[in-house]
Amino acid sequence: MFLANNTQKLAVRILEAHIREGRVASSYIFSGRQEAGEMAEMASETGSSDIKEAFAVAFACALENGDKKLFTSGDSAISQRILKHAYPDVRWAGEDATERSIKIEAIRDVIQWAYLKPYEGAWKVCIVRKAERLTEEAANAFLKTLEEPPKQTVFCLLVENKGHLLETIQSRSFEIRLMPMAGQTVPAGVSSMKEPPIREIFENCGTLPRNEFKQKLDYLMLVSREKVYQ
Repeated sequence: MFLANNTQKLAVRILEAHIREGRVASSYIFSGRQEAGEMAEMASETGSSDIKEAFAVAFACALENGDKKLFTSGDSAISQRILKHAYPDVRWAGEDATERSIKIEAIRDVIQWAYLKPYEGAWKVCIVRKAERLTEEAANAFLKTLEEPPKQTVFCLLVENKGHLLETIQSRSFEIRLMPMAGQTVPAGVSSMKEPPIREIFENCGTLPRNEFKQKLDYLMLVSREKVYQ
């Protein structure tokens, strides 16, 4: 499996830890944008040109196989069925990426399916492509489901930027960031990484503009993840 950077390698470790330790969340946000070259290489290896989609499918395969590892050779048969929408316990929403919105009718259909028992595997997984297209009505319906999520069911929301989702959905989801933040290059060595002024960030949080404060927190998270990985 082609992993383009440390952020993606760390994402694999996080998801594997969630499975191994039995703390799989009911909702995940897979965020990030990739370069054209990476998309081509990804497509040749996984059958999908979207890194977010490839991770969501690999995660679903691991859950269905009872596997504690992602991107194993044993998941190829299931992954192909999932990509072809032929696996009964994995449901897609927003399949047509050209449509401008994902309407409430589609989400209601998914929610009804989510509360049914798994047919073939142990889990049910719903993958929502370009989830930022959820209409306000659809997003609110989905949010109500997250407040009391069905057992053994995981929702995977694929977005380029989680900021396009409702904050209440963000707060109830675990984000898996698959690409480094645009315009924020972190040096490779731990000793050379620039420490963000943590105390200053939080002391001034009441006076900073909302977007600026969010950017500082995002950078702090990025640096922390890179340090943990290294």
